[in-house]
Amino acid sequence: MTFELLPFQTRAADQIARRYLLLTQDDDERPWEKRNWATPFYQALAAITGSGKTPILADSVAQLRALMKSEPIVLWISKSKAVVEQTYGNFVGGGKYSGLLEGFLVNQLSEINSDRIADDTQPVIAMTTVAAFNQKDKGDGTLKVHKAVPDNDDDPLWEMLTARATNGSGERRPLIIVYDEGHNLTDQQTELLLELQPDVILVASATMKTPGKLGRIIDRLKEYGWSDSAIDFDHDSPQKGLVTAIRSKDAVEAGLVKRQIILGGYATEMESTLNDMIADFKVVTNRAEDLEAGFEPKAIYVCKTNISSDDGTADSANKPFNQRRAPPILIWRYLVEEQNIDPAEIAIYADLKMDRKGYPPPDEFNLFSGGEDDFSAFNAGSFKHIIFNLSLQEGWDDPECCFAYIDKSMGSAVQIEQVIGRVIRQPGARHYADPELNTANFYIRIDSRQEFPKILDMVSKKIAAEMPEVKLEGFSDPQDRKRARLNPKEALTLPEIHIDAEKAVEPLQEVMNLVHDYNGAPISQVEGPGELSRATQAIGDGSKPTVVTSAKAHSNRVIARWLIRRAMQALYPEAAKTVDWADPRFEARIEVTSQAATDLRDKAERLVDVYLAHAELAFEDTNLFTISSVLSKPDEIEHFENAGHAGYSDLKGFEPEFARAIDATGYKWVRNPPNGGYAIPLLEKGGTRNFYPDFLVWKGDQIFAIDPKGEHLIQNDAGRKLLSIRDENGKQRVLVRLITAGKWSFDPIKPLGKGGYSVWRITSSGQTRCTHHKTPDDAIKKALEG
Repeated sequence: MTFELLPFQTRAADQIARRYLLLTQDDDERPWEKRNWATPFYQALAAITGSGKTPILADSVAQLRALMKSEPIVLWISKSKAVVEQTYGNFVGGGKYSGLLEGFLVNQLSEINSDRIADDTQPVIAMTTVAAFNQKDKGDGTLKVHKAVPDNDDDPLWEMLTARATNGSGERRPLIIVYDEGHNLTDQQTELLLELQPDVILVASATMKTPGKLGRIIDRLKEYGWSDSAIDFDHDSPQKGLVTAIRSKDAVEAGLVKRQIILGGYATEMESTLNDMIADFKVVTNRAEDLEAGFEPKAIYVCKTNISSDDGTADSANKPFNQRRAPPILIWRYLVEEQNIDPAEIAIYADLKMDRKGYPPPDEFNLFSGGEDDFSAFNAGSFKHIIFNLSLQEGWDDPECCFAYIDKSMGSAVQIEQVIGRVIRQPGARHYADPELNTANFYIRIDSRQEFPKILDMVSKKIAAEMPEVKLEGFSDPQDRKRARLNPKEALTLPEIHIDAEKAVEPLQEVMNLVHDYNGAPISQVEGPGELSRATQAIGDGSKPTVVTSAKAHSNRVIARWLIRRAMQALYPEAAKTVDWADPRFEARIEVTSQAATDLRDKAERLVDVYLAHAELAFEDTNLFTISSVLSKPDEIEHFENAGHAGYSDLKGFEPEFARAIDATGYKWVRNPPNGGYAIPLLEKGGTRNFYPDFLVWKGDQIFAIDPKGEHLIQNDAGRKLLSIRDENGKQRVLVRLITAGKWSFDPIKPLGKGGYSVWRITSSGQTRCTHHKTPDDAIKKALEG
């Protein structure tokens, strides 16, 4: 299955590529480090955990390759061996992201030799950890990359990577360095990497920190007008920005990140804390099964390893297993002996000391101690309960992990912050109808309740700063956690809405007929302007390099399929699913700066426009959405008589007024939660894929989807289609009603004044109309007219 980038991910990769062109095409404004080495293009990808940093970087590399004059070498670096293994598996043929790197040869750095470096007909990705090269005294050290290879007379790999000499032209191949954990960069690592004289440096992290050596490169670029502040993406006019920032809102709305974090503080014994967590774990597991969510929840247990839970002293391995007091053993025994969890579902990933000869653990005790092959073996298992210390923190994250027990032996709110990143990813990259499946649950064992407010405050500040769209709740009373879940008073259902693209088939085919076949096309159509820049500089006189630009026959080519498909995905991913990508016209190889590329991008946008113009929203009565439970703050609930739940605590702005007005009608209604509630597809270009109406009201056999914040929708075609949802027989069952604050006119659509509310609807002839009303009660009464 081909991995498809989300629109915001595509825009981020596009921004990086366009900024690269901005630097490399402006010879007068590009600084130089030394003779024949221009200051490398630098870009920091700032993104929260779960937003897809790796696929964004992979797509960026593919785009940069298409803009370069010869095939690049990519040095892809991580601190953790586990991360390298995980990324390598995703990049090689058949891997999750392999489709983003079509044509690349993916190797471990240890597999790279002089022949591979000299072969400039093949782009190469070399994966490695920093430990493979991070040695100050290279010649006297022990690392292989700094040693010559006697058997074949090869120079040290590090020296060959610096030279990057090719068999053909003799020109040095471009080098792209990618460090996907930029916060781990040290000065020594940076110094060694800069010795390679790279052309591009890409770093990514949820929390950016720039080491001093790299800072000097950044400062040089800043002297030439580049800014280290995040600058909004501008498709037509890229800015001189050094940071590509992903909005946390985009990751949350795309379903990549959980909607809510719940922290529970337990000043009690381990068994009571775990008992509550396992009880909730079973409830959520059942909900995932009932909703056919496609995943089984997992839980992690974070604790110190070789200490006694009694007093913190060292726990000796020289005693029978059942007498050990190390937290991992106590947790494992409780899960197996008290909760009857199958030991085959439990893994311990920690450097837990064991005397396997004198006092061996049970045969079913699955211990991974961080050995050479342990991470691969661990990943190959189907474990649902993972006990570990923070050694597993970097390199392991599983979106199916919804629960975390944090033992008091960890003893720090900072440690809790770090664990959040392991649980915040959302399974299935979508939000579910039951909020529990969109929630990261933490069960924190503490010495006293006085500690919990400090923990909650610190985590709150982190969440507010990095991902404000994620809700955070905290409970120090376990009963409050139970009261927070409000189940529906009765079963309520309504038809799911889907995109009906039947009317778009013929118009789309008409556009497809216009797509030119560039296989065998003239060179002038498929190649862009190729240039090669060389710098010469007199030594010792302080003068600037003299840049000589000469024509070059061609630059790297890409497959037409890659170019047009990603252009469509950036605009509206669903439209890309209507194209027959096996069409041989898409096998043509073209340069991204060519006439052909421009034509194909235009056709991609035309295909999306035609799809959106002719697709409609429809429903089937047999495909039903069931209202699920909601999560609330027990002390902030406003109760309603006719609501489908006991009440709601997340009403904001003027939503409470409309909730009361709806409740006063006597009809059954619910507050629809954003991201995970009832969703209606939006037929418009951009990153927002779904519309979540604030309220759902049942009136006879009709359901009204009411949103009192509809101003952003009424002025485009997507809003009109929301107002005209029908089934295949033209019947209206789900009626969307958009309400805007103030007085509006409908022809043309524009605001006329403040005060009151305007209710929007569509007539039987397809015309958009609105009426003005003074109060929420009057507006709701009008909105509920069939």
